[in-house]
Amino acid sequence: MYYHTGGLLLQTAFMVVANDSTPSRNVRPANFTWEQIRNGVDPGAECFKGLGCFPVSYPWTDKTRPVTNYPEHPDKIDPVFCLYTREHRNACHRLRHNDSSTIFKSKIVPTLRTYILAHGFLENGDKRWLKVLKDRLLNRTDCNVIVIGWQGGSSPPYTQAVANIRLVGRMSGYLLGSLNRLLGLKAEFCHVIGHSLGAHLAGYIGHTLITHYNLTLGRISALDPAKPHFSETDPIVRLDPTDAMFVDVIHTNAEPFLHGGLGMDEPVGHIDFYPNGGETQPGCADSFQNTLDAEESIIKALRRFLGCDHVRSYEYYLESIPDRCEFLAIECDSWENFLAGKCFGCKSEINPNGRVCAKMGLRSVRAVQKYGAETGNIHPNLPMSMLKLFTITGSKHPYCRYLYRITLRISSSNESLAHGGEVGSFSLQIIGIKGKTEIIPLFKEKAYEPGTVHTEVIAGPTVGRVRTGVLHWGHQISLNILTWRWHLPVIHVANITIDSLEEASSITLCPVKEEIKKERELRPCSDTIDLIN
Repeated sequence: MYYHTGGLLLQTAFMVVANDSTPSRNVRPANFTWEQIRNGVDPGAECFKGLGCFPVSYPWTDKTRPVTNYPEHPDKIDPVFCLYTREHRNACHRLRHNDSSTIFKSKIVPTLRTYILAHGFLENGDKRWLKVLKDRLLNRTDCNVIVIGWQGGSSPPYTQAVANIRLVGRMSGYLLGSLNRLLGLKAEFCHVIGHSLGAHLAGYIGHTLITHYNLTLGRISALDPAKPHFSETDPIVRLDPTDAMFVDVIHTNAEPFLHGGLGMDEPVGHIDFYPNGGETQPGCADSFQNTLDAEESIIKALRRFLGCDHVRSYEYYLESIPDRCEFLAIECDSWENFLAGKCFGCKSEINPNGRVCAKMGLRSVRAVQKYGAETGNIHPNLPMSMLKLFTITGSKHPYCRYLYRITLRISSSNESLAHGGEVGSFSLQIIGIKGKTEIIPLFKEKAYEPGTVHTEVIAGPTVGRVRTGVLHWGHQISLNILTWRWHLPVIHVANITIDSLEEASSITLCPVKEEIKKERELRPCSDTIDLIN
């Protein structure tokens, strides 16, 4: 209940600011509606010296984007482009797209990779997550980092901020174009990382480089691209795979907007990651009090409580940079099929029928190097290689988990058949050569019949090669006296197969005794460990 209340509060805030009637600095009307455009009103375009014109006719205004504003004046938005390098990692050197002296006086190293970071609605360039991301990138490799602070245009109303990123994207594209022309900075070595509205801003940067300079951006990482005014729109309006050589997307808040979802559901990149299904994230259903206990202030707690699912995208991305965990995700057609274990095992020379696997976050580009080296395309059967990949995370930091497919077989022995079915639930502890997992719930409480097979994908810490385990069995007690059990539920288990995605290995374990009343140690049924087929 708290979760949906928080989502609805944030969604309501978006609706309020989207309809704010604050006057624009433009002489012409501040916005136009789809009804006006459909009835033949020609709104024209707003033009700015040195930056070109910005129309608001179709496709910028249509039935899924019913109100469109002109961008505000460049002097009002006044985006700040802060350059950081390893040599000057804490001092902002401000670059300007129309002032070459700021470029020549900068310490930018044009032969290095350049990262461009962009925030979203209601944020600014001084946000903590941007500083952490900047520092982690600089710690990881010698590079240039440019942080775009467009706080002059990210304030309410939301529709105005949506319009403003068109201008900021063009100014950013012009800056990179100038860096290319004056210093030889290569666009293919530029990587834009944007959150929410910043993800679509990244798309506008890529589009500007293509249309104005005949250059192609190397990569865009889109962190939960904003849904309102972008979902189901023309590709020119939103982020699109053509905006860079490689576009990877992390979806974390893609549930319906009326339920509080702020992120897009449809794939808009070459690889789209949907952790935990992409709609909501574990741990985000906590009460406000629990969130407050975990934060330093009421303001921080309120911001996290209201936008928890939406900000998880950049929290996952941040965690992917130290390279301590794989964050491996698997190609699948749906979240349900992923959980059911129907998409498991990575494609390789020994497993040519496997699925495309990629590491969510900074290292996802390696999927292109691995799967697309020969064909130039990650997946030849999909247009623009738009792949949906799924994984499971934890509910708190560290979020990264390792994936295991569990196949549990209920015994069909004479004892099991004589006993019949049982209602209850399983949980499992996996033990490997590097450690053991916590006790992980399996399936939901349900009826288990003799001879049936049950499969599910779960997540836990890495244990290396699996050796043994402990299987737990029980029945949840309800306050309803009609559900009370007057004897302990007993289940007969034949064996359980544990497939480890990261280890690309499989082992079948058998209970020491097939009858389980509470828990039972699992041991290898054989000494053979086979690769996943």
